[in-house]
Amino acid sequence: MIKCYIQYEKLEVVREKLFELGVPGISVVDVKGIGKPMSHLKSDPDLKVPQFHPCVEISVVLEAEAVDEVLDMIVKTVQTGNLSDGKIFVLPVEEAVRVRTGERGKQALY
Repeated sequence: MIKCYIQYEKLEVVREKLFELGVPGISVVDVKGIGKPMSHLKSDPDLKVPQFHPCVEISVVLEAEAVDEVLDMIVKTVQTGNLSDGKIFVLPVEEAVRVRTGERGKQALY
């Protein structure tokens, strides 16, 4: 599973490119996050506590062989070199089940 946290402005282009790569599906959630809190405090001395910033979380479950290609695409698509470009995490998935049919494993993804 790839979970990435990116700016809203990048969502549509990432969605298009994911499906161009043949990703079986995605989930998207509106989230708020705080990254590098000390840099936020240093940039605005009036802030006592780091502030949340809105972003979007994209989750994708896919076969292990496709992970590197998808990671590379996401980085190339969203990277600006600025703070708040986002984060990407890769997590193991032990099982997948399509509830409607009971299919398991790879068959549940496609």
